[in-house]
Amino acid sequence: MSKFRIPRKIKKKIKKDMWLYPMDEVNKTYLYAKPYDNQIDYDAFKRGDLNGILLEIRKNYKNG
Repeated sequence: MSKFRIPRKIKKKIKKDMWLYPMDEVNKTYLYAKPYDNQIDYDAFKRGDLNGILLEIRKNYKNG
């Protein structure tokens, strides 16, 4: 099995944020994801399933 690798520029962009899966309705918790290290998390990132927390904070700070 080959090691998971993504291009350097994409990895640097992804690494600047904290990524979470949507809230689990049963436990009311979020699951932390590392799309720059894990293939499954990266696939979820490409599908748009992950939420970038720091990106949302920056948007709200600039707009407010």
